[in-house]
Amino acid sequence: MPRTLDSTLRFSGVSDVVAYTGTAGQSIAVPANIHDVRIVCTSNAWIAIGVNPTATAADNSLYMPAGVVEYFHISPGEKISAVQDSAGGNLVVGFMTR
Repeated sequence: MPRTLDSTLRFSGVSDVVAYTGTAGQSIAVPANIHDVRIVCTSNAWIAIGVNPTATAADNSLYMPAGVVEYFHISPGEKISAVQDSAGGNLVVGFMTR
C-alpha cells in the first residue's frame, strides 16, 4: 500500500546548504529533538546519512536526482553527505519538526 507524507511535519526554521563536487560535502549535525529532514540536491548526486558519512557514487550511497524532494527519518547528531554524479551542486537540508 502506498504511503503518504506525514502532514504533521513542519519546517523548524533551521536549514543547511552544502556545496558538493567530486569531493563530498557534509551537512551540520541534526539538532536535538529533530528526527526528520527534507533533502533536495540541485544536480544529480549521491547521498549518505550517518554520524560521519562520506557519500560516494557506489553501493553505500543513495542516488538523488536533481530537484527531487525526499524526506528521511534521521537521528539527532547524524549528518547528510552528498557528492556529484556528473556536475557539482548544492545539498539543501531542511530540519523538520512535528
